[in-house]
Amino acid sequence: MPTPLPWSPSALDDFVNCPKSYHEKRVLKSVKDVQGEEAIWGVRVHKAFELRQQKQHTPLPPELIAHEPYMKKLEGWSGQSLTESKIALDRKLQLCGYFSPECWYRGVLDFRNIDGSLGRVIDYKTGKPHEKQRQLKLYAINIFTLHPEVEIVDARYYWTSTYSETRHVWDRKELPDLWAEFIPDLQQYATAFKTDTWQARPSGLCNGWCPVTTCEHWKPKRIKR
Repeated sequence: MPTPLPWSPSALDDFVNCPKSYHEKRVLKSVKDVQGEEAIWGVRVHKAFELRQQKQHTPLPPELIAHEPYMKKLEGWSGQSLTESKIALDRKLQLCGYFSPECWYRGVLDFRNIDGSLGRVIDYKTGKPHEKQRQLKLYAINIFTLHPEVEIVDARYYWTSTYSETRHVWDRKELPDLWAEFIPDLQQYATAFKTDTWQARPSGLCNGWCPVTTCEHWKPKRIKR
């Protein structure tokens, strides 16, 4: 039985959106996504925030200086803060090497703050604001798993386009309910590797957004006139 590749928030979402596309991109590596301007901008924003929050306090570039009040807000929190921390867990939910053969889950937390029994986690978003909780739930699971002392997790998206937050708070008692969001998808994920079955799942992404152009559902992007 092939061992499933370590999953991450983006990898699992890729699989859920279309197992066939996931297989081509991440298992066979026969195609790859080409970063568009939005993705490149997202990387730039994350790096600028990371440098600003490090001990050297590198100033934000002019195009991002309007976010300085938010950086100071995070800086003012008591407790311990960590920026762009890579997380790797084995199947027993124990920390392991990021590229360890035992690695089951990989993720990156943009910003986390641990203050006694309170854990905070921020995910920077450069896209259009929404109220979906899926990623925030996973980040809350990360904090509860990594920090046994934490009883409450305050998880937030920070929307750089609107300088606003989407915020949800969870109690440790809700951890089983948080996992319930992901267990069915992870079971399907494991089954796909076990049976080597990667069905196509048509969606709007088939209209020129998916890089798997050999798929029977792929269509070129419509040209706006």
